[in-house]
Amino acid sequence: MGKPSFGANPREELTLTVDDRGRVTLPKSVRDQLGIDSNDEIPATLVGSVLEVNPKPSTKLKTATASRNDWEDTTPTDAGETLFGQMER
Repeated sequence: MGKPSFGANPREELTLTVDDRGRVTLPKSVRDQLGIDSNDEIPATLVGSVLEVNPKPSTKLKTATASRNDWEDTTPTDAGETLFGQMER
């Protein structure tokens, strides 16, 4: 499977067309987002009238890393003080 890319919208509704041989083509943008390459096998589960397609995570994924220097100025390190103000001592 290819490298997935994740957009800001976690839920996207699609309309797919089934051809005369019963095949459904996933749009390239969806294949790219999910890291699906040609000839990948994709597990699916039929739950009532819902077909759940659940591709396995790509083996080409890289772990996202960030050092404290990347986030310390934008992320509160003391949630108590951030939520409730300066604590009296």
